[in-house]
Amino acid sequence: MTLRTFLARAAVGMLALFAVACSAMKSGALTTGMTPVQAVNAMGQPDLKDSIPDPNHSGASVLRYVWLEPGKAAIFGSDQRLASIQDVETNTKQRVELQARAEAAAPPQQFDPLETPLNYLFFPVKAGLIYFGAGLNCVGGGACQQPQLPSPGSAG
Repeated sequence: MTLRTFLARAAVGMLALFAVACSAMKSGALTTGMTPVQAVNAMGQPDLKDSIPDPNHSGASVLRYVWLEPGKAAIFGSDQRLASIQDVETNTKQRVELQARAEAAAPPQQFDPLETPLNYLFFPVKAGLIYFGAGLNCVGGGACQQPQLPSPGSAG
């Protein structure tokens, strides 16, 4: 088998792997008019189920489902149909404070005339390997999500 044939087969195999990984991802999309069962099928079991006062009618209550990971809340109307979708902020203040402390504690990065250009040169390879690993993780039953890429100038 020649090198050209091997590379062509490897490229086709990687494309097939990415196609399977992307098709296996949950869409997680809520649309108005869904029933509670359809919302659970689309987003998974909610982290919080409760009843809140109906904003349109005094004295009545409506069902609310909250998913913390995607940061979504679904409020169902009196007809058990999804009436509104809201974004929910979770622990953003704590995350910002922790990130500020970590940046303050980290030593400043110095420019290395040899390592920094090499980091930029090999960044596409590093990014490709990170996305390939995320695809393998998704196919293997792990969390299907877009990976976080490091900055091109960072080492590691």
